Amino acid sequence: MHSLSRSLYALARLGLLSLAFSGYALSQIVGASITGTVRDTTGAAIPAAKVEIRNTETGATRVITSDAAGRYAAPSVPVGPYSISAAKDGFSTQTQTGLRLVIGQSAVIDLSLAVGQVQQEVTVAAAPATVELSTQQTSGLVDERQVKELPLNGRSYDELMTLNPAIVNYSTQRSGGIGTSNAAVGNMFAVAGHRPQDNIFLLNGIEYTGASEINVTPGGTSGQLLGVDAVREFNVVTDTYGAEYGKRTGGQVSIVTASGTNSLHGSVFEFLRNSAFDARNYFDQADIPEFQRNQFGGSLGGPLKKNKVFLFGNYEGFRQNLHLSDVTLVPDNQARLGYIPNSSGKETFVGLNAASQALLSLWPAQNGPDLGSGIGEAFSNPLQVIREDFGTARADYNISDKDLLFGVYTIDDSDANTPSANPLSSVVEALREQVASIQEQHVFSPALLNTARFGYSRAAYVFTGTTPVDVPGWIAGRPIGAIVIGGGTALNGASQITGAGTNAGSNLSTARNLYTYDDHVYWTRGIHQIELGGWLQQIQSNDSLAQDQYGQASFTTLTTFLQGTVATFTSVPSPTELGWRSLEGAGFAQDTVKLRPNLELRAGFRFESTNGWNESQNRASNYLFGPSGALETNPQVGHSALAKNRAKFLPEPRIGLAWDPAGHGDTVVHAGFGIYRALLDNLDYRLDQTAPFNTTNTLKNVALSSLDIVPGQAPPSGSLVSPSGVQPDAYTPTVLTWSLSVQQKIAPNTSLTIGYVGSHGYHQILSEDVNEPIPTICPAAPCPSTLAAGTVYYPKGAPYANPALANSTTWISKGVSSYNGLEVDANHRFQHGFQLRGVYTWSKNLDDGTAWNTSVGANAPAFVEFPARPKLDWGPASTDVRNLAVINGTYDLPIGRSAGGRLERTALQGWSVSEIATLQSGFPFTPQLGYNPTNNGDSRNPIRPSVNPDFHGKVIEGGPTQYFNPLAFINPVAGTYGNSGRNSLVGPGFANLDASLRKDTQITEGLKAQFRAEFFNILNHTNFGTPNEVVYSAAGTTPSPTAGVITSTASTSRQIQFGLKLLF
Repeated sequence: MHSLSRSLYALARLGLLSLAFSGYALSQIVGASITGTVRDTTGAAIPAAKVEIRNTETGATRVITSDAAGRYAAPSVPVGPYSISAAKDGFSTQTQTGLRLVIGQSAVIDLSLAVGQVQQEVTVAAAPATVELSTQQTSGLVDERQVKELPLNGRSYDELMTLNPAIVNYSTQRSGGIGTSNAAVGNMFAVAGHRPQDNIFLLNGIEYTGASEINVTPGGTSGQLLGVDAVREFNVVTDTYGAEYGKRTGGQVSIVTASGTNSLHGSVFEFLRNSAFDARNYFDQADIPEFQRNQFGGSLGGPLKKNKVFLFGNYEGFRQNLHLSDVTLVPDNQARLGYIPNSSGKETFVGLNAASQALLSLWPAQNGPDLGSGIGEAFSNPLQVIREDFGTARADYNISDKDLLFGVYTIDDSDANTPSANPLSSVVEALREQVASIQEQHVFSPALLNTARFGYSRAAYVFTGTTPVDVPGWIAGRPIGAIVIGGGTALNGASQITGAGTNAGSNLSTARNLYTYDDHVYWTRGIHQIELGGWLQQIQSNDSLAQDQYGQASFTTLTTFLQGTVATFTSVPSPTELGWRSLEGAGFAQDTVKLRPNLELRAGFRFESTNGWNESQNRASNYLFGPSGALETNPQVGHSALAKNRAKFLPEPRIGLAWDPAGHGDTVVHAGFGIYRALLDNLDYRLDQTAPFNTTNTLKNVALSSLDIVPGQAPPSGSLVSPSGVQPDAYTPTVLTWSLSVQQKIAPNTSLTIGYVGSHGYHQILSEDVNEPIPTICPAAPCPSTLAAGTVYYPKGAPYANPALANSTTWISKGVSSYNGLEVDANHRFQHGFQLRGVYTWSKNLDDGTAWNTSVGANAPAFVEFPARPKLDWGPASTDVRNLAVINGTYDLPIGRSAGGRLERTALQGWSVSEIATLQSGFPFTPQLGYNPTNNGDSRNPIRPSVNPDFHGKVIEGGPTQYFNPLAFINPVAGTYGNSGRNSLVGPGFANLDASLRKDTQITEGLKAQFRAEFFNILNHTNFGTPNEVVYSAAGTTPSPTAGVITSTASTSRQIQFGLKLLF
């Protein structure tokens, strides 16, 4: 207790000291630490022993002195191979070699000195301890061997995050695929139940930012995170991590780049893909579409001055020409003539408006089967073209044994031209990401070390839609806009027929700049390892993200489209670029106490703060709520978009424990708890839609032929402004997380971990229409007598809460989430040429809203169905995967070792195999309506059908033609909401096996050739995508013919990649 009280006193004192000289703190870990005790052969402590820690690649050395109890500590040690020696007059010198430190590791190395002058050398196994008595998380480590040897489809190393438990790759559920999703460019991962946008990637300790409408995690237009040969390793901390991490509530991905060493080393490589080696996709027709991909590059590192200055550089190029396998839901050949089947199936002429006839050319002609109701399928193989170039340069300077300095610059530049699910609607996308950082580390004394870091990150993004069809636009001087039939106005939402025209998110651009400074102090005092730090980040986001700049016309049904009646027309005729600014900071103090040799406690306190979300020219516009609770007609314009900043001081206590009950080093219990926040620094997308600078005008029930918008002129008669904004006093999304696990050594280098992780989130962002009419609660008039008491009812023609405005799009911070997960992790670390790890997660992830907008997650509407009762949406999160298992392994084949001749040895030796197997249950999805029967005016149609009480069959039928039976649902009574649950259905599961065969051939002593053959989805298992969720597109008893139809796969067919590397 005395040690604990001293710890708390030291924390309080150092917290005040931190505020005095640092201001703020974050300081993510980019190295490791070494601790231990120096004893003599009787076990007595040796004080004042000289301990030297030397990096065997660079010669960098740190010298420290053991204290009165023989203890020594070396925090913030760069990753890499090390030797450790201890010496004192009158004792022999002991040297331990072969220690390889990994990111986030806390290595314990005890040294024993014998009396005398004879030098003793002991070799230590390079692998970390089987189980670690540390509160630092290293279970999420993906080491250099795994990064470079496991099969990676596209060489995107972030996909290896899923080798860890509780990490789900959610990328297949975004609206649009690679090159067509403007809400997320790179991969999307849900970590331990958190939203994909709540992860943060740190490149050498500096935030690696991307750019899009919503997600700012990195990745190029190829959908990959390139740089395999530039990455030494990375670590993912997932749940109850320490106070040194922050800004996001999800996974903290720390990436360390490779560096130069005393030996000149490098590589050149090329990886080739070609459709000649591929299997047919399920939706391919007679021929396999052509596919060519080349990834090529090289790296070079070495000394500029031995033991002092080192340089490293890497380049990777990506070129792809891929003919996609499009299945497009189109007006069939009879519908193009104005004929739709009636209820008896007879083709009936419903009319063909001249303006509609011109738009029919925006869909390809039907060449597949009829689905009914005037809808057919069209198969095509349009060409996608992607270019991406990645590069890294790094310089390291070992100034002295007290000072280390390094600087790194990374750039990823890419562009793509990608057809959507409609081959006549393409997306042109460009993205350039850059990160520059400088870090200096100074040792003030053996007990005091400081790491200072400055970084600059930038991501510049452009996204626009195109079509080769020459059709006059609706807004003067602009191309044709977006067309939606049987769906809502939500950007890229579900619809009965595949969208046409240009993307509703056309003409978007953003440039996101982050200027970061952080400082991290380590102070060793007895059994205490005390940390405090300082972090500041200036954010600049200059962007034009207003959607519907070309206009979007939504039609209730195919019939109303042919007749030329637009249900909702939305446009932003006069977009304006805005410049958003925010200053963020955080501070922490943390003490890691070795209470006993078998018990470590980590106690930390963190605070985070922002100065709000501000516009550089005082053009921050936002809608406030008036005295009656309704939106005010005119927005408030000023410096800040938030009327009240609730993020000035955000306290976040954290605690962790590591305990070896028996004290034998075979069993470790880990436990932790923490409060975590997701700072609101990506509000620009929603606020870029707000009047008066980006006014969104809405027209209801107008003739298609009447659309003629002239920017700068008054909008057409009947137009209403559709307000967009953020809750003026929004809270910061917060998550409380707790964890408990037991790690058991079951064999040398083999451990089994069983753990539980739980979390509760609140103040999560939800999308709502806050200008809906005030509902009637039955049996109050004018509710029909046939409706049950308590039913929410809107009479036809019910006025909006503010009749001067149309329906709104508002982000509200009142979402709630819950996550509970069981994790099993069996891990055999690499030994004797063999490594194997298998992880399994059973989890339940619940919330009342997952995505900030529909484009982020297309398997459920992003909007709350009934804003007055968001708890009606409580159900499985869109990222909920109940069962998830991943197995990866590498095996160096033991053949050719006894071969006699040189040629025989060369042919037989050096072979190895690697694999990644993934099995997971399906993502949930929400049955939806393509129209809004409630009379509440929300044109995004986040409305669900009702459960059919007379249906007793099987709801999920499986298969691509009708994955679920739409007759399990019925249309709700006019003026009411349906009673089916959000995310009440579960989509197809996922099973995939990737494998790699590698051959290493030693050409000369310093030159090695490596041949690789990689097989993705080697079993050619078809993994279907999410089915069409629209059950009914109009009132009545006839379901949509496209309900439950699947038109895409969630993975490729079997594809083979060949690669050749030369390493020297």
